[in-house]
Amino acid sequence: MDDETYELLVIILDDLDRLPALLKALRDAGVSGSTLFDSIGGYRASTWLDEIGLSGIRKMFGAAEELKRRTVLAVVENEKMDGAIAAAEQAVGGFGRPDSGILFTIPVTRALGLHKRPRTEESETIPVPDLAELAIREMPVSEAAKLLAIEPVVVNSGASLLEAVAAMSKSPSAHVAAIISRTGHLLGLVTLRNLADHIFFGIMPEVFYGEVTTDMDRSLDFGEMANVHNIADLMIDPVSVHASDTVGQAFRLMHTHDLSGLPIVDDNNHVVGFVGMLELLELVLKESINHE
Repeated sequence: MDDETYELLVIILDDLDRLPALLKALRDAGVSGSTLFDSIGGYRASTWLDEIGLSGIRKMFGAAEELKRRTVLAVVENEKMDGAIAAAEQAVGGFGRPDSGILFTIPVTRALGLHKRPRTEESETIPVPDLAELAIREMPVSEAAKLLAIEPVVVNSGASLLEAVAAMSKSPSAHVAAIISRTGHLLGLVTLRNLADHIFFGIMPEVFYGEVTTDMDRSLDFGEMANVHNIADLMIDPVSVHASDTVGQAFRLMHTHDLSGLPIVDDNNHVVGFVGMLELLELVLKESINHE
């Protein structure tokens, strides 16, 4: 029987910029795993609701980033707790610092499942990410965007298809173009694949004729391709991230919308950068080398 004793380490972090350093510090201190989730302080939430009214409840649980904190939970052996606390305090710059967060521990009387048997091929359990993987997921998009420094492709909504080709050729690593209005606001996206299909539709129509079948949806797609006149006709709905969003959020959006990259926008919905799937993979490679 396991005679080890444990405590639950609870960290409620206000300063989200410190999260990657905090997760790495805990890992280096011997904390083998943790649970991470969004949380909102009761005082902040109530104050915010007083200002905007009950109509803002849905927003509070959605995109109100100014209210969000991260709560980190970890079950830690007693003999490792002092080291974990010291590492956490150093990583956040001291919990006495304003807007840093709080840390406390709770005695654990029972704990099951902390020490796992080796995983077998038959196991269907979804693996739990370790702290290094959590650090990658929570890293700001701005960190990933620095790795390759890919220039965004920005095309005015009135541009022709060939003008869009010219713009994309200037940044060959960005396979997704941001289509903007006359005022510079993001309106939608066009992928390199979709642009190429429509360009070559006029050059090699026989390739596309061969794909038209009795399937009504496919026939409608073919008809739409014949009626494209400028880049705005190819747009899909805008999908973007902010520099402060996490790598995990960026990957989820790319995966959901089948995109190889996303424009980075500011608070006024102006395109200020680009982050691509290759950069996310470069980040994983870099972090894996650092943790070897």
